[in-house]
Amino acid sequence: MNAARKKLAITVAAIAAVLVLTPAMGLTQSEAEGRSGVVIDFGYWDTVWVTLDFGDGMNGYQALEKACELRGYPLVYQDDARTIVFSIDEQSNLQGKKWGMYVLSGGRWEMCADPSSVELGKGDIVAWARASGPGDVVPGTDQSGFTYYSYAESGRSLKTGEKLKVVSLAPSVTETICSVGGLDYIVGTDLYSNYPSEVKENKAEGKIKNVGGYSDPNYEWIVKLAPDVVFCEGGTGEHVAMADKLRKSGIDCVVTYDVTTVDVLYDNVWIVASAMGLSENANSVIQAFRGTLDSISGVIGYSPAVRTFIALSADPSPWTSGSGTFASDVISKAAGANVFDSQSSSWFMVSKEQIHAKQPQVMIILHSNEITTQEEYEEFLERIDPVWRETPAFRNGNVYVFTGAAADLLSRPGPRLSQAAELLGKALHPDSFTNRDPLDTIPKFLGSDYADYLTYQRAVA
Repeated sequence: MNAARKKLAITVAAIAAVLVLTPAMGLTQSEAEGRSGVVIDFGYWDTVWVTLDFGDGMNGYQALEKACELRGYPLVYQDDARTIVFSIDEQSNLQGKKWGMYVLSGGRWEMCADPSSVELGKGDIVAWARASGPGDVVPGTDQSGFTYYSYAESGRSLKTGEKLKVVSLAPSVTETICSVGGLDYIVGTDLYSNYPSEVKENKAEGKIKNVGGYSDPNYEWIVKLAPDVVFCEGGTGEHVAMADKLRKSGIDCVVTYDVTTVDVLYDNVWIVASAMGLSENANSVIQAFRGTLDSISGVIGYSPAVRTFIALSADPSPWTSGSGTFASDVISKAAGANVFDSQSSSWFMVSKEQIHAKQPQVMIILHSNEITTQEEYEEFLERIDPVWRETPAFRNGNVYVFTGAAADLLSRPGPRLSQAAELLGKALHPDSFTNRDPLDTIPKFLGSDYADYLTYQRAVA
């Protein structure tokens, strides 16, 4: 098995086999005492962290007033008793979304009925959020129940005061770290982290060390780098176990949430940035991502959803995505309908007969070896199983192959899913894009040149 095929095989196995392990693996502590402060969550992934010393004690209203004072936010109450918050920084209550205070309990937010009765002290974190309930508030802890605000400030370790040193155990997490300005803090990654290009360059120069594979990180290699924070992917059971082991050795870890939707990705961007003390960078990344999706949606308009099949290989019985996966969610963002949404809520193997029964209109196939010519693409199609050929997708020439670097876009739940969404949009609704620009089209095979076909990506402010 060559290195590229091995890489994709490991990705498939990790996605499909270890997701179920994560919730069952308990860690040793939650809500570790650390930096105190107030999270101001305006909703729609517009969030602010305010470090705040509560001194000898503040109640919830006093904490909010001090946080707003420090940030320069006008604070307006709805009543003379100053118990009902109407607006913060001129962002007022909305239908079904009211300003309220939330406190951490068991790693989750709970709404506080009477903020005046709460006495805050060292290590406490509260949220004031414009939300319909706790589920609307940006998570207060990582997937393993640990708060993530007490590790760094502006890229410097709160323990040592020195420049932060971080290790990432997954390509998607590495990309998230880099997207929020954390590249220079990375001292180690998994073997397969290769984006952005500076990661590969730093590896070649010895600035970043490999700490094992995606599903088999090496404890000794990680510890040898003496990192301040290790970032783990929550959808991988081995990472959850490693976080537990490292924490028992005194190394702080962040376990990101298993990305099943783009919304969860937004939460992870916030968590990763905040753990490095770079929380203000998160909003820019999230808003750029959302802006890209809005642009794509605007081009596609109200076109009927296209029946779409995504395969993680061209094997006759490949792995595919069900409804509870980031790939299925991105397909829906591109006005597609995953043909296997009703069959599973995770990644699973599907038979060629099942594929035929679903009669997809478009096929998206991930292939580790890069295809660079029309001749190679046609040779690839010739090897497709005859049963696959008896579908509208194949008969109408709507088989798209994401190869090499382009395959990473749909196998990594990271910030480049916005790029995947645009390319999927052009595969599923080509006329919508060419009607605006006759040259805005994509070939049936994409590789390392995939970025040449991106036109709607919003720049990070």
